Amino acid sequence: MIVLPSKRPKYICEFCFRNFTESLNYKYGNCFTFNSGREMEIWQSSKSGPLYGLTLDLNIEQSDYIEALTQNAGVRVLVTSANKIGFPEDSGFSIAPGYSTSVGLKFLKISRLKSPYKSNCTDGFHTIYSANGGKAQTRYSVKACQNGCIQTQIASTCNCSAAAYPNPWNNTICPSDDKCVDKVLGDYRDEEFTCDCPQSCVAFDYGVTISQSKWPSARYQATSLTNLKNKGAGFKNADADFQAENLARLEIFLEELNYEDITESPSYSIPTLFGDVGGLAGFYVGVSMCSCAEFFELFIDLLIICMYRVCGSSSRDHIGHKGRTIENFAVGNGICNGSFSANTKRGVSGSNVSIGDMFTAQHPLPPPDYN
Repeated sequence: MIVLPSKRPKYICEFCFRNFTESLNYKYGNCFTFNSGREMEIWQSSKSGPLYGLTLDLNIEQSDYIEALTQNAGVRVLVTSANKIGFPEDSGFSIAPGYSTSVGLKFLKISRLKSPYKSNCTDGFHTIYSANGGKAQTRYSVKACQNGCIQTQIASTCNCSAAAYPNPWNNTICPSDDKCVDKVLGDYRDEEFTCDCPQSCVAFDYGVTISQSKWPSARYQATSLTNLKNKGAGFKNADADFQAENLARLEIFLEELNYEDITESPSYSIPTLFGDVGGLAGFYVGVSMCSCAEFFELFIDLLIICMYRVCGSSSRDHIGHKGRTIENFAVGNGICNGSFSANTKRGVSGSNVSIGDMFTAQHPLPPPDYN
């Protein structure tokens, strides 16, 4: 969007007004939009660089400025996507006369998530800027929604509509010094009332790279003046001062044919949650089974050790008779019921002697007492 603070700017270019849509801005006056897409086919560029962009020589006509109101001289420029209402008073950049401003563009696409995520974006809805109530005519934007909310509040509170915003209800225009309007704007600034204007789920924008140089150069100034005087009778008296005070050159082009895509994604989604829960459950269940098996094995080992100790302690008792002691025996053929190999202190050994035979041999029964 090219906003000119003049009544009828003179475009020194071959397009004239054929590809420009004219509108009115409450702060900058006449606004001329190139390639708006609302009343004509959208032009597309298949090449990058200044040679394949848009070049405008602008006459800002400082002689028509109002002394008490106009503080700055130049042109306000705003680059937006097609079918989108621009607000140069809130965004954009200014170019000064006497300079050539080069603006390189890079296309940007932003995708956001809907509720329940924090962005809580919207696919767009009607605003007061929608032409004939058709959402397809103008693309939704947060600023358009906010301005519509403020105008609605003014209309309901003050019974009139502010001149700075569209008036779809054909209400009476509020006076410029209306205290009611000032109060509504102050309440909005102080957040006494809020507007529900979420971000767009899919937004298109342009990143800009701006550079400036003195124009025209000292060596080219004579040639530039000759070309300027040949444009029409209005430039017959143009001189170097006229050029420095009124003429500005603007070049807008694509830096690259690729674009940047910024996509918002959940940091922790539902499938990821279920996957992590399943993984942890599998891990803990696996650890529990291994632990149970190890505890069971430990219990069996302890049981066997205890049984060995109990049986061994009952069989290791020293048995003595006339200086003979049976020791160092081994258990076999069952627990506590096997045969023994016994060594006496005198080196007499008996092998594979059953318990009964052993005690019969070492401890013969005394003869019966008949007395």
